[in-house]
This record gives sequence, structure tokens and C-alpha cells, in this order.
Amino acid sequence: MSKDWTRDELLLTFNLYCKIPFAKTKANNPAVIELARHIDRSPAAVAMKLGNFGSFDPALRAKGISGLTRASKADRIIWNEFHAAWENLAVESELAAERISGSTVAGLRQIQKAKRQTGAIFGSKKQTVQGPSEVTREVKVRLHQRFFRQTVLASYGIACCVCRNPIPELLAAGHIIPWSEREDLRVNPRNGLCLCSLHHDAFDCGFWCVDSAFQITLSPELHDYLPNKTIEVDFMQYSTAKLHLPEKFWPEQEFLAYHRKVLFRG
Repeated sequence: MSKDWTRDELLLTFNLYCKIPFAKTKANNPAVIELARHIDRSPAAVAMKLGNFGSFDPALRAKGISGLTRASKADRIIWNEFHAAWENLAVESELAAERISGSTVAGLRQIQKAKRQTGAIFGSKKQTVQGPSEVTREVKVRLHQRFFRQTVLASYGIACCVCRNPIPELLAAGHIIPWSEREDLRVNPRNGLCLCSLHHDAFDCGFWCVDSAFQITLSPELHDYLPNKTIEVDFMQYSTAKLHLPEKFWPEQEFLAYHRKVLFRG
């Protein structure tokens, strides 16, 4: 009889589900093999659990892709928990991943050491180390950022959803509703777009937006800079073009509507 899956094992597997294309949720994927080794499961068992999560994903269903059909109640609970509270579950799953390598403790010690060294170097009379709450906050921010970036980039196939730039170092996981506006959406991948540096900055500045049909709308203000080859090549050619949608975690219409109303230079 197979042993029941623990919460940590489910968290780790869902974390991996978020960060790899569904087509790669196979037993021969090195990432699947590595996770299986750490949790003492077979790669086939991990691949099956990944397929179970895929069965809940509406973005996959919209593309005619179906996951496996034997998902358990525990699988459904994890899926629902993530979609109800991405921020909490993202941290919990990242911490579960770090417990495997012991890097959480190491990371906390590095932060504390850096704070002590800063105080020593600058001779500050104010206490530099602000205690566990400040350290915890910094760790959470780091985990949030890592989970969000890795999940959004993976969902979009590690390419800008406007120009298809594939260079990871030039890509960002951009927030549709800004980080500062909605704390509850900071880690939600449906509030993210994978964008190259240029299109990310332009999106944040409101020089383009996405309509309800996922088509790109350019701000009239860009016409003020014409004729200009850079504007023509980097922006004008994408006017009314459809956004390259992700495999998973499609951008939420409500969030796109907020961006159009509040940030777009229409």
C-alpha cells in the first residue's frame, strides 16, 4: 500500500507545478527526478501528482489540455488554498523547498550577520538588528519575489509576452496591479506578465495596456515621438497585436481592467 502524501510533499510538488511547463511534468524530467529523490517518492509518483494538479487548471482546460483524473481531496485542498491566499502559500511552499537543502537557516544567519557587520562598519548607535520580526519580513519578501518571478517566467515560456525576447537576464515578472497597491496580489501569478525590460517599464508607465481580448493597445502619447525607428520597431508594430498568453495562470481580466483605468495613458 502506498503511503499518504504529507502536506510538505504536496506543497513541494505544487511549487514545482508552478515553475515548469505542463508538457515537462514527466517522470524523466530532471527536476521531477530531483524532487522525487528528496521526498523519497518515485519520479512516476511525482509526475502523477503534477498531472493531478493540472486537472484543476482552467487555463489548461481552455487550451484543450486535461490533467489526470484521479486527484485526491488533499490535492484539491492545496490547489484551493493557493488560489485563495497566494502570498501565504507561496511562502510556505518556498520554505518547504528550502528545508530540503537547509538554506532557510543559512539565509537567516546571513541576513543577521550582514546587519551586525553594517552596524560595526558605520558605528551606528542605533540597534542595527531589529529582531526576528524584521528578519522574517526580509525572508518573506525574498521568497515572494523568487516564487513570483519563477512562476510567471515559466508560465510564459521564459519569453516576453509582447516581443518574445528569450533572454532571462532581460526579463521581468511585471505586476499588472502594482506591488504597492494590492498586498494580496503581490505573489498571485495571474497578476503577472513576463516582459522584457523595455516593455515592462513602458507598461508600468502606462504607455500600453491590454484589452479584454488580450490585444495590445498603445498610448496616443507614443505618436508624439514619431517618426522614430525605435518607437516604430519596439512599439508601433505591436499595436493591436495579441498578447502571447501563458500556458498557465492567464492574466486576470479584473487586473487588466484596473491597469487600463488607472495607469494607462489613454
